[in-house]
Amino acid sequence: MTQKAIPHLAKTRGEIVNVSSIVALGHEWQSRPYYSLAKAAVDQYTRAAAIDLIEEGIRVNTVNPGFVKTLFHEAEFGWTADQAQEFYDDIGSNKYAIPVGFIGRPEHIAKAIAFLADRNSSEFIVGQNLVVDGGTTLVLGIHAAK
Repeated sequence: MTQKAIPHLAKTRGEIVNVSSIVALGHEWQSRPYYSLAKAAVDQYTRAAAIDLIEEGIRVNTVNPGFVKTLFHEAEFGWTADQAQEFYDDIGSNKYAIPVGFIGRPEHIAKAIAFLADRNSSEFIVGQNLVVDGGTTLVLGIHAAK
């Protein structure tokens, strides 16, 4: 898709914002190792594409969300809505999982994407990962060994 969009993006000085996950950053999701691998590939693709496309005037960045309340767990694990809500309530109130004390919402991720897509607010950011996780990556490494 990127290859097809390059001519238009080069003319318009467009932006590419990929969406990955915090699991790409080394916080292994043990029950789904291939998910972590796929998300790490998105991050690496972002860096490679950023170098390749910068001379075309195209910036490429990635947003790495943490826990966000979506239909992901129902779709991925077959959970009921009640099971998913219980998970979100538990993890959202666990300061060792999400230091801000609440589960992310899709609009948190959308705002990060909009920021990176707006050349006026982020023109000097290229090939980077913007982690939007309520502080989860700050505590995962510290508490994972306990």
